[in-house]
Amino acid sequence: MRVLLVFFDTMRYDHASFNGYERKTTPVLDQLAGEAAVFASCYATDVPTQPCYTATLTGQRGIRTGVVSHGQPEETIPSSLETLPMALAGRGVLTAAVSTLCRFRRWFAQGFVHYLQPDVTTWLQHVTCEDVNREAVPWLKAHAQQDFFLFLHYWDPHTPYSMLPKKHLDKFYSGDPRDPANKSLEDLRSRPLMHFFISGAVPELREGLTDIEYPIAQYDGEINYADDHFAEVLDVLEKNGVLDDTMIIFTSDHGEAMRGEHGIYFDHMDAYEQVSHVPLLVWSPPRVKPRRISSFVQHVDLAPTILETFGVAVPEGRDGKSLWPLLQGETTRHRDFAVTNQGLWSAQRAYRTKTWTLVRTYAQGMVVEAPEWELFNREKDPSESRNLANTETTALAELKAEYLEWTDRESGGGPDPLRIAAHRSAAANSVKQQFEHWLSAQRQEPRTMTPRDRGDIDQSPAGKM
Repeated sequence: MRVLLVFFDTMRYDHASFNGYERKTTPVLDQLAGEAAVFASCYATDVPTQPCYTATLTGQRGIRTGVVSHGQPEETIPSSLETLPMALAGRGVLTAAVSTLCRFRRWFAQGFVHYLQPDVTTWLQHVTCEDVNREAVPWLKAHAQQDFFLFLHYWDPHTPYSMLPKKHLDKFYSGDPRDPANKSLEDLRSRPLMHFFISGAVPELREGLTDIEYPIAQYDGEINYADDHFAEVLDVLEKNGVLDDTMIIFTSDHGEAMRGEHGIYFDHMDAYEQVSHVPLLVWSPPRVKPRRISSFVQHVDLAPTILETFGVAVPEGRDGKSLWPLLQGETTRHRDFAVTNQGLWSAQRAYRTKTWTLVRTYAQGMVVEAPEWELFNREKDPSESRNLANTETTALAELKAEYLEWTDRESGGGPDPLRIAAHRSAAANSVKQQFEHWLSAQRQEPRTMTPRDRGDIDQSPAGKM
């Protein structure tokens, strides 16, 4: 048996064409989706990057491990904690990763027999699909006949969106991105946040970009770019005669705000719908039959699912639950609610039920419009744009009680790591200080930020391995 756990970084749920997006962003994944279990309600356990992948590989939430932001010390995840790859490798499964995450923290490499780093000469998020495949394809050819678990991490469509080949952009954009009559980016230009994006996310803003549809088309093109290159991986498996004995799990660590949702453009600074909701499909015919699954699932559920696939017992103390009962049609119910942490750019937690989303903001950080409590009706307002906290007071009180009971139970009576992150986020504070400088200097542009300044790479990385 072979299992591929594939992430396209920063891919929001509703920009996958297999989830109904009008643009054909994911034709390769669409073909898999036609034969797969597709999940309509997968929500990230923790965002952004480091907390998400930690939760995925440990099967534990950030409120339990303490990893709710970037920059946690190496000892936060002790070497004694049996991660997913450690549990598999300890039972004789060949484990491998093609990823740059270990340059953040060494715990991302724990348990992998082979850890292949694409292009260590560049920023982590600047690694391209070609760089990833340059490592992944030869490894797959060499080990195709063995049972293995492969973690395959593509950075696209993470910012900067401009790294995609032109042919992928041309599929989704035509026109003049600098038309002076186009005012669709005026709101962003009125915000100090713009200088964050000029410095790396959307550098075209410095060059007179006016059309919001241009970076959105770039983002969609980046998704299509990754999808196109993932086809090469499938081709290797098929040519080696092992595709039919392979399970493919595809998802993303978090989504992306695109149109100024909650005051955020082209980034993932919160725990609202656009950031928390991610695509997920599981392809493994005939073991998994095509179906669309509506029940809540989360990233912590992936480790128990993969362990069960290999017949390996789930270590004690894990928050995740195997998805196999859903995949085999034994049940349609998995979780009654989903919880997402954001601890880097803001300190925020979203608690979602079938009908409601309750958002608690402990510290605004970059999400300067967020009040302490928000309530959204998911059925009538799926984009979570209308705060009903002042009108739906009964529902608010009930959800608050449920939420506070959950946090007390999960934190075991100890301090909530999200409250700690609210007061010590060096990444968010670094950028906020530059915004304050920009404002005090009568909106003169501050020095150009690097990825490290922007918090994309924390201030004490583990270093190259």
